[in-house]
Amino acid sequence: MGATSLWLLRPAETAWNEAQRLRGTVDLPATEDSLADLRQRVARLPEGPEVLFHPPDEAATESARVVASRFACRVRADAGLSEPDLGLLEGLSMAEFERRFESRHAEWRDSPLTLVPPEGEPFADARERILAAFLDVVERNEGRRIGIVLHPIALAMVRDALARGDGSRLWERVDGRSWCTQYLVPEGAIDVPGAAAG
Repeated sequence: MGATSLWLLRPAETAWNEAQRLRGTVDLPATEDSLADLRQRVARLPEGPEVLFHPPDEAATESARVVASRFACRVRADAGLSEPDLGLLEGLSMAEFERRFESRHAEWRDSPLTLVPPEGEPFADARERILAAFLDVVERNEGRRIGIVLHPIALAMVRDALARGDGSRLWERVDGRSWCTQYLVPEGAIDVPGAAAG
């Protein structure tokens, strides 16, 4: 069947992203400025996917449409790719998070996969869900050109797994990194630690 071309794409930002507030599963639209910036970035890509997957929230859906309009690819929503539910952390700035939940903020910083957000989804469970959805998408579309839109936490988890990381450097996988990462995956080579296809 041949190698799989894989694009991991960060979506346009919401007002909460721009204000550096934790979004989690809160469904917000992308800002017009961020969508305009995404259109310019996508226009500069020399090639792109033939099929594109994204979480079902509004910002990811809008972003997927931008990519699809450039490459005429098919688009599919997959709830398994959604960000973790951050519970009471949603809407907080990092300074508010640190002030209100000091020990959990230290976990976020130093050992994110052990974090259980108050009234939210444990990060270990979220990682398992996200990686299972990712692996399922890749295995079902082996040999094709696949794009996957992921918000920052899910993107960090997938990039960390592809780098065979243990989660300790999770935030390094997104901080200061490109909005789009392309991989060429040889046939049968995807082996994501800690994930099993659904």
